[in-house]
Amino acid sequence: MSKDFIFELKLKLKKKKFIDNELIEYIETLYPNKSDKVIDVIRKGITKITYSPSNRIVWVALGENCEHIIYPTLFCSCQDFYKNVVIKKKRNFCKHILAQLICELLHNFQTLELEDEEFEKLISDLELKF
Repeated sequence: MSKDFIFELKLKLKKKKFIDNELIEYIETLYPNKSDKVIDVIRKGITKITYSPSNRIVWVALGENCEHIIYPTLFCSCQDFYKNVVIKKKRNFCKHILAQLICELLHNFQTLELEDEEFEKLISDLELKF
């Protein structure tokens, strides 16, 4: 995800503080014909999980039948990220990363605090799905 995009997105959301047609059109310029999918991920919900005592932070987006782990602007566990970002290099991000960024900027996400042992369970559950 480019720094210019993040900067511009922050400016737009700071000024408006909500999702409107202008923001949706901006998403369309970067993620053609997929803004509805980004909005759908936002509606389903994004959760910020903080693990203790390590203070590790992981974001989670609800997918069709599973959860996707997100490390903001760097990684998502969804197949689209792997296929179109990592392998084909068609995009710099997936819909989950974009939705997470928007939710974080709008302060529109759930928070959850768990013990570090629960992180291992999250990863183990994710491995079983692949």
